[in-house]
Amino acid sequence: MLCGLAVGLLATVAPAQSLRDRLTEGASKVGGVVKKTAQHVDQTVDSTINLAKNDPSPDITRAKLDTMAADTLLRLFAENPAAEVLYGQSAGYAVFDTRRATLIGVVAGFGKGVAVSNGTGQRTYMNMGTGGVGFAFGIGGFESQVVILFETDEIFDRFVHDGFDATAQAGSRMGDDEAHETLRFVDGRSFFALDRRGWRVNASAAGTKYWAAPDLNAPDPASLSPEGQVSEGNP
Repeated sequence: MLCGLAVGLLATVAPAQSLRDRLTEGASKVGGVVKKTAQHVDQTVDSTINLAKNDPSPDITRAKLDTMAADTLLRLFAENPAAEVLYGQSAGYAVFDTRRATLIGVVAGFGKGVAVSNGTGQRTYMNMGTGGVGFAFGIGGFESQVVILFETDEIFDRFVHDGFDATAQAGSRMGDDEAHETLRFVDGRSFFALDRRGWRVNASAAGTKYWAAPDLNAPDPASLSPEGQVSEGNP
């Protein structure tokens, strides 16, 4: 079942290929850099700084984020099959890789990710920020990956174009890690958050903010002609 789902996640290569093959092939075209998502994220200031930086080429950053998103979805579906069912009912999804760091007693986090329309396959690369609440669990708690499923095209499009700001929310419910928890959309979204204990389902978005990353969604300078137009073969 997972193999069939994986084939549908990317529509740019032959359907018979596995998801990982397709990701590897796509990344090889931009320098052969594919980063396997870490199961345990380094909880250090350095890792937060490194995540906040882009790679030398936007293509490489996008390839890494695409691979991270696919790996994270496959892990979520393998460990929580009900999430795959909800995915099948969704109009789109977003996956973020995050870091948290404590500086002078203030906990903050930063992440990067990609939002994908299930209808068109269109990808929008995004940033994520936290203010020390929301996805934190206890002192020093942090999330390594966050998955968001969107119930309708309208809610997905609003997330992509306008972003989503829940930094003012003060909700304390972080989600349930019990396997029998019923998965559902809340206000058109369903959040999943991964920590050391596993997936938290129906997680709260309180304390988080998401916005499009202009540098990752703009055409690469190398793809532009001297007149500033996208060159042939780079639509």
